[in-house]
Amino acid sequence: MDSKELKDESECTYVQFYGKDGHPMPVYSYKGHSMICVPMIPSALPKVNTIKFRPDDILMYSYPGAGSHWVFEMVNMILKGNCERVSAIKEDLLIEMAPMEILEATESPRFLNSHLPIELLPSELLKGHKIIYMNRNPKAMLVTFYRHLSGAKTFEYNGDISSFFDLFMKGEIPNGDYFKHTREFYSLFKDNPNVLMVTYEGMKADLSKIVSRVAKFLGRTISDQLNKGIVDMCSFDKMKSEKEVVTSYLPEQSFKEGGTFYHSGKVDTWKKWLTVEQSEIMDARIQSELTEQGIILNF
Repeated sequence: MDSKELKDESECTYVQFYGKDGHPMPVYSYKGHSMICVPMIPSALPKVNTIKFRPDDILMYSYPGAGSHWVFEMVNMILKGNCERVSAIKEDLLIEMAPMEILEATESPRFLNSHLPIELLPSELLKGHKIIYMNRNPKAMLVTFYRHLSGAKTFEYNGDISSFFDLFMKGEIPNGDYFKHTREFYSLFKDNPNVLMVTYEGMKADLSKIVSRVAKFLGRTISDQLNKGIVDMCSFDKMKSEKEVVTSYLPEQSFKEGGTFYHSGKVDTWKKWLTVEQSEIMDARIQSELTEQGIILNF
């Protein structure tokens, strides 16, 4: 490791935020942003700006918990022109974590993905590349992200959902403030023809329609039969039972018993986790920080 790498890694500082239940939320602070506290982050983050991007790279961008694994599977099937189970793993193309050799070895077109704040994304990737932006009702996203973090072996968080709610609303979690993350993207890319915005709720309502929209956006022509096949293979039950969650750089068993990236696959599971008061607090933030800013996401 050369001196520059040592300096770059030192820019990642270990920080803990404490919830009201007393359990710490560990993060790495990097250039003023809170990043997920997993072993590869200090060495991987400084290398993001050294990635050699290709003209046909496509980026999926989202806040964690939006349903990006679902989109990753669907888009790769569209790109390959078949509905066979995708062998690639989303985390192997997550630019803030993936080893450089995996990114370089992946065949074109690469469907890259990131949860990074806009400020930390390489400017080259944001210019001239197709971007699929995935969003979701933040109530559902909060619950999903909580279940990801509390169920992971590689991330030590043992707080309860009430404490996590408070941390989420303050932005004291990995990837920071959801509302800021969303506003910053919209301020740069609203009405940009190179960006397609998709919501989890829209996919649940009519996945076939979304498959067609994404294919058109990517300049791919797919048959009705292929559309139907993709919808079938990307059903929640099949994804949960067939899609492995194993990467080259995370332990083979990344989750505790019962933990997974695939939970209920429903749009309203959050109602079983959040109180009426919490829901109303979230509604007020959505109104003031999204709706009143002209960001209408039709959750």
